[in-house]
Amino acid sequence: MLEEPCIHLCIDDYLGAFQKGLWDKQKIVQPAWPNIIGGFHAAAAAIARAGNLVIVDDVLEEEPPWVESLLELFDGLEVVFVGVHCPLEELERREKERDDRKAGLARLQFDQVHAQAIYDIKVDTSVLSPEDCATVIVDYTSSGNRPTAFEQLRENKVGSQSGHGWLHGSGGCLEKRGF
Repeated sequence: MLEEPCIHLCIDDYLGAFQKGLWDKQKIVQPAWPNIIGGFHAAAAAIARAGNLVIVDDVLEEEPPWVESLLELFDGLEVVFVGVHCPLEELERREKERDDRKAGLARLQFDQVHAQAIYDIKVDTSVLSPEDCATVIVDYTSSGNRPTAFEQLRENKVGSQSGHGWLHGSGGCLEKRGF
């Protein structure tokens, strides 16, 4: 679909690369979680800063506020922020079909993944195939539209007097392009 070199970085693949059994050891994982996820985001930003097209497939959690970190890591890069949506019932059905998911994860993440609700584009995987979603994204990037979601999120952050509550997380994919 894309002619230029492109790398897809998926949080599931990244987490799957850690040692077997780690995720069952919450006393070890919980304090290391910010570094684990922060490393994934920093690596994606470094690859984009090297001039590569990077598609980051991630679920952005509420704590710590990952989007705030991404705004800093990808500052100065063009970012197309894609909201990938799907009804909870369909997510739970898919969760049951996968053997790499704990029951209840879809429900747990559902309310927080789109809390910031500012995207350049949105796709719904309950009505679009993965190929159709990719086509929507590629068409957007090829249209000459300038992505503005990260700019708006930065403005919201700057405009927030309380320092919290401006952003709690997001869901879906980020497409980043370093120039």
